[in-house]
Amino acid sequence: MDRSFLDALASDIASRGPLEQEQVLQELRDRGMSPIEAIYVASRVLRLPLPEAKTAIYASAAWRDQHSDWQRLQSNLGDDVSR
Repeated sequence: MDRSFLDALASDIASRGPLEQEQVLQELRDRGMSPIEAIYVASRVLRLPLPEAKTAIYASAAWRDQHSDWQRLQSNLGDDVSR
């Protein structure tokens, strides 16, 4: 993750003035950001703590198609811990 690039992107998006949360999340998805990168940038643009940015991405229409993959990943992580 290139934080300098992501910080510059967050600055660019934030400089456009107030944006709707879903607008920001859709733009990050359209740019091909990974979920981790999107959470990082969204937290800065929307001025949210990281856990709230993560929740916002999970709840957004822009990232809805990723839900099953995320649930499967979390389920698999839980399986690994119990072994």
